Amino acid sequence: MKKNIPNIITSINFLLGWSSIYFAFLGEIYWSVGLILFASLFDYLDGFAARKLNVQSAIGAQLDSFADLITFGIAPAIIVYSVSTLSMFFIEKEVEFWLFIILGLIPLIGAIRLAKFNTAVKESSFFIGLPIPAFALITVSLTLTYLEYSSCIVNVANYQVFLPITILLISFLMVSKWKFISLKIKNLNFKTNKLIYMWVFSSIICLVFLIIFGNTFLIFPIVLFLYLLFSLINNFIT
Repeated sequence: MKKNIPNIITSINFLLGWSSIYFAFLGEIYWSVGLILFASLFDYLDGFAARKLNVQSAIGAQLDSFADLITFGIAPAIIVYSVSTLSMFFIEKEVEFWLFIILGLIPLIGAIRLAKFNTAVKESSFFIGLPIPAFALITVSLTLTYLEYSSCIVNVANYQVFLPITILLISFLMVSKWKFISLKIKNLNFKTNKLIYMWVFSSIICLVFLIIFGNTFLIFPIVLFLYLLFSLINNFIT
């Protein structure tokens, strides 16, 4: 029974991602986003459980990748598609079809990212390419920000295409050769984890300012933006 615990947790991740797709097609974007956020917790717990119980397996690794592709690759793409089509009034069927096809590049890129990760030499201090769960969190944070502030840019020409284009461009970071911060901390040594400490400290400063100015809604996308920023800066200074 013990050896099946991580796989059960991974299966919950899979089902949450599948449910997120269902709600996205219904136009229930907040439910869909919430399920992805919830699934990210289980994505962390399955690996944690496998390491703590010492029951890591090849099957578990493959199952985890399939679940990640559904939850963090396909579901975010469907969310972006649904939000984009909902904001494009009187959209032509042909345009809607091509938008769906183009956004299909997101799970395709995600699948390539997962395949590269599964066959690469594992590095504990960084990831080569943006991890697919991080991409999904960035996607849902930008989607929520878009929904919150789209009324402010409604008069901007073609504002509806900003979200899908931005998400598609970010998705290519998953198959880049850039290094991204890994949160698998082995110790609390500042020198070893200085980028993580700098990221956390900067996020706390931003949180304080956002609380002061009464705009805490932006903390989630800002924290993720800082993650990207510190990761990319690290590629140029090392």
